[in-house]
Amino acid sequence: MAVRKFHKNRFKSSGQNLSRRVILIREKKLIKSNYDFLKCTIKQNKLICKGIIKPTEYSKEYSIRIDYEGINSPKVYLIEPEIEYHDDIHIYPKEKNLCLYHPETDNFFWDYRKHNIFDTIIPWTLEWFVYYELYLITGKWEHPFKAHRRVKDDN
Repeated sequence: MAVRKFHKNRFKSSGQNLSRRVILIREKKLIKSNYDFLKCTIKQNKLICKGIIKPTEYSKEYSIRIDYEGINSPKVYLIEPEIEYHDDIHIYPKEKNLCLYHPETDNFFWDYRKHNIFDTIIPWTLEWFVYYELYLITGKWEHPFKAHRRVKDDN
């Protein structure tokens, strides 16, 4: 009886990993067929996409990385050049990943069953960099946003 229970649980967790892997493979194929500037790999049950973007012909080049584990919302990081955190820039202060949407104000909640990176996260990332470059010119974040203020330490 214990052997049967052991195998049942073993296959259940394996099935969860298999469905997650299918999600990651699907996302990788969709990104590859829509964005040639991103190179994606799947490592340790995580989709990792890296690429260089240039919002306009006059812009700097930005090296980005997208991390997606298949269920929760993907995270986008700026690799180079490094941006110094400022409360007005639409970046999460702790991990320094880009804030591309706010669930409450944008009425958007990531659902891996109906959303794809190629038609949400990537276009929003490209748009984010346009607003970042406007910020560099005007000193103001031009896109509507919800503040992500850094919590000050008492020390």
